[in-house]
Amino acid sequence: MDSKVKSQLQTVAVNVCRLLLAATFIFSGFVKANDPLGTVYKLEDYVHAMAWFTLPDTFLLGCAVILALFEFTLGVYLLFGMKRKATSAITLAFMVVMTLLTVYIAIANPVEDCGCFGDVLILSNGATLAKNIVLLGAAVLVSRYYQLQKDFLGSTAKWLIAFVSLCLIIVYAVYCIVCLPVLDFRPYKVGTNLREAVTSNQQKFDVKIVYEKDGQTLELSAEDEDPDSTWTYVETRRTPIETQHLATADFYVADADGEDVTEEILLADGYTLLLIIPDLMNADEGCVDKVNEVYDYAQEKGWGFYCLTSSEDQRAQTYWNDHTGAEYMYYIAEERMLKTVVRGQPGLVLLQDGVIVKKWGNYNLPDDAELQEVAPNPLTN
Repeated sequence: MDSKVKSQLQTVAVNVCRLLLAATFIFSGFVKANDPLGTVYKLEDYVHAMAWFTLPDTFLLGCAVILALFEFTLGVYLLFGMKRKATSAITLAFMVVMTLLTVYIAIANPVEDCGCFGDVLILSNGATLAKNIVLLGAAVLVSRYYQLQKDFLGSTAKWLIAFVSLCLIIVYAVYCIVCLPVLDFRPYKVGTNLREAVTSNQQKFDVKIVYEKDGQTLELSAEDEDPDSTWTYVETRRTPIETQHLATADFYVADADGEDVTEEILLADGYTLLLIIPDLMNADEGCVDKVNEVYDYAQEKGWGFYCLTSSEDQRAQTYWNDHTGAEYMYYIAEERMLKTVVRGQPGLVLLQDGVIVKKWGNYNLPDDAELQEVAPNPLTN
């Protein structure tokens, strides 16, 4: 092959790999900045699965933000060809570490998915490993021939874009921590009709009622009328019907006695407030006054009010009561489901006729004026 053609092919290959890496890191970093608490929960999964100790949520939140900034900044540097040798070497080192980690995850399967792209794109552990092998190969090529990376902009413009991008992603990450993710890819986003979503996930069956007479068998559906008395009932056959399942099938709430109250919550007419506190012992007590004001407002308006928690221990509930003066009852739900519904400890969800109208985290709980603005309709339950 002609050396000039070979050189051109090398240049094209290096820059295609560079852009692939840049796009992946920018996307991954942005997704993590959009939902830092979601990254925290995934990091908790890793720690629980791979270590005997636990780490404070504050520390993990810092790690989540730093990881988002690192990936996003690395992607920007690759995109604009900044510090090509150093950036390429760092990219290669990062991909070696991540590939080794995903080899372990694919073999040991300590977590269901790596969480690389949050809730936007959920990959199996096998798919994650395949993705990282491809990216590792690209990183090797980019690092080996870093000098072939093309410049798209002048030096001053590149540094300005990099600086502005870093500032924006920091501001964006902080905003999403305080005010919840701007882009919500979870099954409980604002506008979701939980009544329809949960109902669509209930297992459906094809029911056949079997009768027999004189050696003949008769199968009737549940809607058909019973045959005459000369037929003898044999059995009822229930065959599962394949249906499309949504993640909201996990929405299940029980009262203190273990009785299912999911329908009571979702079928309530008018407005209903869900105060969500996954862990009562580790909830933010700094927003207690706001929580109590919201509860008083709901009582005044006749709205339904449910405090959902995974803390079944009476000691945890007593602790929260003693520290907050809470007067509401506790309803039990699975911790991960609660953390998926709203990123907050505590968080607040407003439903109207089973539809999610608004969500708040512990840093931006509403006052009476905001609740009145969001829910001006005087409907009561």
